[in-house]
Amino acid sequence: MANIHIARNQQSLGSFGEAEVAEGLRTGRFSPTDLAWREGMPAWKPLGEMAPQWGLETVALTESAPIETPPALASLGVGPAWEEREQIGFFPSLIQTVQAVLFSPTKTFSSMKQSGGLASPLLYFVLVSSVMFAVSAAYQMIGPAFNAELLGPQFKGLTKNALTVALIGSILISPALYVVSAFISSGVTHLCLKLLGGAHRPFETTFRVICYAQASASVMNLVPLCGGLIGVIWGAYAIIIGLKEAHGTSGWKATLAITLPGLIVCGVLLMLLAATGFGIAEMSKAGH
Repeated sequence: MANIHIARNQQSLGSFGEAEVAEGLRTGRFSPTDLAWREGMPAWKPLGEMAPQWGLETVALTESAPIETPPALASLGVGPAWEEREQIGFFPSLIQTVQAVLFSPTKTFSSMKQSGGLASPLLYFVLVSSVMFAVSAAYQMIGPAFNAELLGPQFKGLTKNALTVALIGSILISPALYVVSAFISSGVTHLCLKLLGGAHRPFETTFRVICYAQASASVMNLVPLCGGLIGVIWGAYAIIIGLKEAHGTSGWKATLAITLPGLIVCGVLLMLLAATGFGIAEMSKAGH
């Protein structure tokens, strides 16, 4: 059975196994009035109400008005698994998060924690993205070792040793670059979503979506040749679903939020090309 998530006074106490919860109820660590949630439940409910259904011993609740989930707790969220890595384990939580984001993005981002700081999603993003970048670099080093023709034209003048040093250097600096990338891409996306009226939650929510979606999709780099392209497309899809679910916005706003920067850049480039072409044409006329 999945772990039980406990919250009190709109603050998460963490996730615990059934034995821990049962012991907590007996010792007073947990109260029947604490709110509980586990995978499959549509909403948080009092622990005292759910404990008997889960076969956990608890003290009887005195008669009182029904306990309602505070509005703020509805956005507390319970995941993804990476957020619970201390209980689940490092590698299991990492694998579960990748699977959840790629194959169940709607469920994952609709229940994602809306707060808790930027450290966990940033660590996930930098760690997974850097490792996958190293995998891509390894493919680039292995290929030319067997066939020099696989080198792109921009690398034709480099020796194999020079190429290896360049790739290793890029691997070493990639974590720092990914830290910067996480904040820039999240900031631009959140700004665009805000301009479109679709940012119903703070920057942290967008940051979490970008980090978990992009890093999880980068796992496609394990697939040689076309894995990078698949990852880009899959990542964009996961981000759109994530923004839609986490911000409670429409799909078209989420889609436009991640495509608007590219459209603006393309528009500016087209204007520059048009202006350059017009200038060249005028100079040609003046020359005649």
